[in-house]
Amino acid sequence: MNTIIIFTTLALLTVTVSATKNKSSLNSKSFKSKVSHTEKEPETIKIRARITYYSVGQDKYGSRNADPSSKRSKIGVTVAAHPKFKFGTKLSIPGLKGIVGDGNFVVQDRGGAVTRKVASKGKHYVFDVFVTPSQRRKYMYKLPMYMDVEVLKHPQKKS
Repeated sequence: MNTIIIFTTLALLTVTVSATKNKSSLNSKSFKSKVSHTEKEPETIKIRARITYYSVGQDKYGSRNADPSSKRSKIGVTVAAHPKFKFGTKLSIPGLKGIVGDGNFVVQDRGGAVTRKVASKGKHYVFDVFVTPSQRRKYMYKLPMYMDVEVLKHPQKKS
């Protein structure tokens, strides 16, 4: 019986290979794998979403946002999202990379229209990106309404 040990950066995989008289085969009963992750990488979930834009002066709140940990909305950082996406959730919109910051955003706000998915008529999630008033007027007609969004899913913390 031969044991082959393969080291990778994320896991230790031990495979036991048994040899038969005529040929070597990998028997399902003799296949044992042990995977131990030292550090879990965050997963990304890719979804199709309606992208809208909002700016200061559209409502009575100005640049104040709903997330208590961040007092003011920041251009190129803040995005309003559905309550399914908790405050602090990081997401990337590749279609906005180089147009609105680096395309990476943080959920820091809510909104009635975003929560009810008004812009997508209830079919898709809506992400409302905080921009300047001139950017809002420019982007709402020149950029695609629906884009791919990569939501960073944090690994579950064990306590």
